[in-house]
Amino acid sequence: MQLEVIVMKWAIAQLIKQGSQIFEIDELVDFSDVVKHHDEIRKLSKVKVTGTGQLQGKKVVFNLHIEGSMTLPCALTLEDVEYPFSVDTVEIFVLDSALYEEGDDEILVTGTTVELAPVILQNIMLEKPLRVVKEGAYEEMKKQGIEFESEEDLHESEPVQKIDPRLAVLSKLLNDTQDN
Repeated sequence: MQLEVIVMKWAIAQLIKQGSQIFEIDELVDFSDVVKHHDEIRKLSKVKVTGTGQLQGKKVVFNLHIEGSMTLPCALTLEDVEYPFSVDTVEIFVLDSALYEEGDDEILVTGTTVELAPVILQNIMLEKPLRVVKEGAYEEMKKQGIEFESEEDLHESEPVQKIDPRLAVLSKLLNDTQDN
Protein backbone atom coordinates (compact mmCIF):
# COMPACT_ATOMS: atom_id res chain seq x y z
CA MET A 1 0.00 0.00 0.00
CA GLN A 2 1.43 3.39 -1.04
CA LEU A 3 0.80 6.31 1.32
CA GLU A 4 -0.21 9.64 -0.15
CA VAL A 5 2.57 12.17 0.23
CA ILE A 6 1.78 15.88 0.12
CA VAL A 7 4.91 17.99 0.52
CA MET A 8 6.54 15.29 2.64
CA LYS A 9 3.75 15.29 5.27
CA TRP A 10 1.90 12.34 6.72
CA ALA A 11 -1.18 12.48 8.93
CA ILE A 12 -0.62 10.59 12.18
CA ALA A 13 -4.04 8.94 11.80
CA GLN A 14 -3.00 7.65 8.37
CA LEU A 15 0.27 6.26 9.77
CA ILE A 16 -1.56 4.50 12.62
CA LYS A 17 -4.05 3.05 10.12
CA GLN A 18 -1.09 1.79 8.05
CA GLY A 19 0.30 0.00 11.11
CA SER A 20 3.90 -1.17 11.23
CA GLN A 21 4.00 -1.82 7.50
CA ILE A 22 7.07 -0.26 5.82
CA PHE A 23 6.29 2.36 3.18
CA GLU A 24 8.57 3.59 0.40
CA ILE A 25 9.60 7.18 -0.22
CA ASP A 26 10.78 8.30 -3.67
CA GLU A 27 10.24 12.03 -4.16
CA LEU A 28 11.75 15.10 -5.79
CA VAL A 29 11.47 18.02 -3.38
CA ASP A 30 11.87 21.66 -4.43
CA PHE A 31 13.36 23.94 -1.76
CA SER A 32 14.19 26.79 -4.16
CA ASP A 33 11.76 29.22 -2.47
CA VAL A 34 13.30 28.57 0.95
CA VAL A 35 16.85 28.94 -0.33
CA LYS A 36 16.09 32.35 -1.89
CA HIS A 37 16.34 33.76 1.64
CA HIS A 38 19.75 32.19 2.26
CA ASP A 39 22.66 34.44 1.27
CA GLU A 40 25.30 31.76 0.85
CA ILE A 41 23.35 29.31 -1.31
CA ARG A 42 22.69 30.77 -4.74
CA LYS A 43 20.72 27.84 -6.09
CA LEU A 44 19.52 24.42 -4.94
CA SER A 45 18.56 21.70 -7.39
CA LYS A 46 15.46 19.63 -6.82
CA VAL A 47 16.40 17.24 -4.06
CA LYS A 48 15.92 13.50 -4.58
CA VAL A 49 14.68 11.83 -1.39
CA THR A 50 14.47 8.05 -1.28
CA GLY A 51 14.07 5.62 1.57
CA THR A 52 11.55 4.02 3.84
CA GLY A 53 9.31 4.93 6.74
CA GLN A 54 7.73 2.77 9.40
CA LEU A 55 5.58 3.22 12.47
CA GLN A 56 7.31 1.50 15.39
CA GLY A 57 5.09 1.74 18.45
CA LYS A 58 4.70 5.46 19.19
CA LYS A 59 7.56 6.48 16.90
CA VAL A 60 7.90 6.89 13.14
CA VAL A 61 11.33 5.94 11.83
CA PHE A 62 12.57 7.17 8.44
CA ASN A 63 15.69 5.76 6.76
CA LEU A 64 16.51 8.31 4.07
CA HIS A 65 18.96 9.00 1.29
CA ILE A 66 19.02 12.67 0.24
CA GLU A 67 20.93 13.90 -2.79
CA GLY A 68 21.16 16.96 -4.97
CA SER A 69 23.47 19.86 -5.65
CA MET A 70 23.77 23.42 -4.46
CA THR A 71 25.41 26.39 -6.13
CA LEU A 72 27.72 28.33 -3.82
CA PRO A 73 30.01 31.34 -4.35
CA CYS A 74 33.72 30.66 -4.74
CA ALA A 75 35.60 32.03 -1.73
CA LEU A 76 38.18 33.67 -4.03
CA THR A 77 36.39 34.73 -7.21
CA LEU A 78 32.73 34.77 -6.08
CA GLU A 79 31.88 32.78 -9.23
CA ASP A 80 29.31 29.99 -9.02
CA VAL A 81 30.57 26.59 -7.87
CA GLU A 82 28.38 23.50 -8.19
CA TYR A 83 28.60 21.47 -4.97
CA PRO A 84 26.93 18.02 -5.02
CA PHE A 85 25.77 16.43 -1.78
CA SER A 86 24.58 13.01 -0.71
CA VAL A 87 23.33 12.26 2.81
CA ASP A 88 22.17 9.06 4.49
CA THR A 89 20.20 9.70 7.66
CA VAL A 90 17.82 8.08 10.11
CA GLU A 91 15.14 10.42 11.46
CA ILE A 92 12.90 9.43 14.35
CA PHE A 93 9.64 11.25 15.09
CA VAL A 94 8.12 10.66 18.54
CA LEU A 95 4.31 10.76 18.60
CA ASP A 96 3.92 10.56 22.41
CA SER A 97 5.50 13.33 24.52
CA ALA A 98 5.90 10.87 27.44
CA LEU A 99 8.46 8.95 25.35
CA TYR A 100 10.38 12.05 24.28
CA GLU A 101 13.68 12.83 26.00
CA GLU A 102 15.56 16.04 25.25
CA GLY A 103 19.02 15.52 23.93
CA ASP A 104 18.05 12.46 21.91
CA ASP A 105 18.22 12.76 18.16
CA GLU A 106 14.46 12.51 17.96
CA ILE A 107 11.80 15.00 16.92
CA LEU A 108 8.66 15.45 19.00
CA VAL A 109 5.53 15.74 16.86
CA THR A 110 3.27 18.42 18.35
CA GLY A 111 0.52 18.56 15.73
CA THR A 112 -1.44 15.99 13.79
CA THR A 113 1.10 15.52 11.00
CA VAL A 114 4.65 14.30 10.62
CA GLU A 115 6.51 16.85 8.49
CA LEU A 116 9.69 15.55 6.92
CA ALA A 117 10.56 18.55 4.69
CA PRO A 118 12.06 20.76 7.47
CA VAL A 119 14.25 17.88 8.63
CA ILE A 120 15.44 17.23 5.08
CA LEU A 121 16.26 20.92 4.66
CA GLN A 122 18.20 20.88 7.94
CA ASN A 123 20.26 17.91 6.71
CA ILE A 124 21.01 19.77 3.47
CA MET A 125 22.14 22.87 5.38
CA LEU A 126 24.46 20.71 7.48
CA GLU A 127 26.11 19.53 4.26
CA LYS A 128 26.92 23.09 3.14
CA PRO A 129 30.66 23.61 3.46
CA LEU A 130 32.07 26.72 5.14
CA ARG A 131 33.73 27.68 1.86
CA VAL A 132 34.37 26.32 -1.61
CA VAL A 133 37.07 27.25 -4.08
CA LYS A 134 36.43 26.92 -7.78
CA GLU A 135 38.81 24.65 -9.65
CA GLY A 136 41.54 26.81 -11.16
CA ALA A 137 40.69 29.83 -8.98
CA TYR A 138 44.24 30.15 -7.61
CA GLU A 139 45.65 30.24 -11.14
CA GLU A 140 43.06 32.87 -12.14
CA MET A 141 44.06 35.02 -9.19
CA LYS A 142 47.78 34.67 -10.08
CA LYS A 143 47.01 35.92 -13.61
CA GLN A 144 45.44 39.00 -12.03
CA GLY A 145 48.58 39.55 -9.95
CA ILE A 146 47.13 38.27 -6.70
CA GLU A 147 49.09 35.52 -4.95
CA PHE A 148 48.38 33.56 -1.81
CA GLU A 149 50.98 32.07 0.49
CA SER A 150 50.46 28.68 2.03
CA GLU A 151 51.48 27.95 5.61
CA GLU A 152 54.49 26.03 4.26
CA ASP A 153 55.57 29.10 2.28
CA LEU A 154 55.27 31.25 5.39
CA HIS A 155 57.40 28.84 7.44
CA GLU A 156 60.03 28.62 4.69
CA SER A 157 60.31 32.40 4.48
CA GLU A 158 60.87 32.80 8.23
CA PRO A 159 64.41 34.06 8.85
CA VAL A 160 66.90 31.58 10.26
CA GLN A 161 68.11 32.69 13.67
CA LYS A 162 71.66 33.91 13.44
CA ILE A 163 74.01 33.75 16.38
CA ASP A 164 75.18 37.08 17.70
CA PRO A 165 78.92 37.31 16.81
CA ARG A 166 79.68 38.35 20.40
CA LEU A 167 78.21 35.06 21.62
CA ALA A 168 79.67 32.86 18.87
CA VAL A 169 82.67 31.98 21.04
CA LEU A 170 80.34 30.83 23.84
CA SER A 171 78.31 28.78 21.37
CA LYS A 172 81.47 27.10 20.07
CA LEU A 173 82.58 26.39 23.63
CA LEU A 174 79.16 24.90 24.46
CA ASN A 175 79.27 22.65 21.38
CA ASP A 176 82.78 21.49 22.29
CA THR A 177 81.73 20.53 25.84
CA GLN A 178 78.68 18.64 24.53
CA ASP A 179 80.85 16.64 22.12
CA ASN A 180 83.09 15.49 25.00
